[in-house]
Amino acid sequence: MREKVVGLGAGGHAKVLIEILRLNDGLELVGLLDNDPKLKDKSVMGLPVLGDDAMLPKLKANGVRRFFVGIGSVGNASRRKQIFEQALASGMDPVSSIHPSAIISPSATLGRGCMIMAGVVINAFVKVGDDVIVNTGAIVDHDCWLGDHVHIATGARLSGTVHVGHGAHVGSGAVIRNNIGIGDGAIVGVGAAVVKDVGANEVVAGVPARPLKRHL
Repeated sequence: MREKVVGLGAGGHAKVLIEILRLNDGLELVGLLDNDPKLKDKSVMGLPVLGDDAMLPKLKANGVRRFFVGIGSVGNASRRKQIFEQALASGMDPVSSIHPSAIISPSATLGRGCMIMAGVVINAFVKVGDDVIVNTGAIVDHDCWLGDHVHIATGARLSGTVHVGHGAHVGSGAVIRNNIGIGDGAIVGVGAAVVKDVGANEVVAGVPARPLKRHL
């Protein structure tokens, strides 16, 4: 019997995850929830938008036990974290979305509800937290640690033993030198070359990356 899954969020990020999850014969995607009233009764890739997040208890009562978070994050993971924790509190379990073309070391460990896109490489002894996005073509090298709700954007490159704190965002094409720490909630800009540690909630950009500001 296939497990029933609902998507939380109906944006562009959801489309990528829907394609990945449809490759898993053990899952049945039943629909999406989104708080935008304009999306009610619409559909995304053939999946109906059933309503808003308030429907979670009803869906669970109807046998839906699994969920995925269908929104990304550009510089602020708080909304994704909120949705993830709300679904957990409702008694549902997250499903991970792992594209078959991703290469994941057998010694790497992945948390709950991870989203690993096409062409990703996750190398030896990497530890990945819950609700983490590693986007298309990104590389996470050996012994890295990614905290909960992190987003490693398309084509980013993390050298060995990089520590990325909870809720941080590493922009598309950014390169992180080995042994670097990225603080909780920090943002690394698109194409940045990070050669020094980045503080919590700090925003850095450029080559080499330099601080721009701190954000809440």
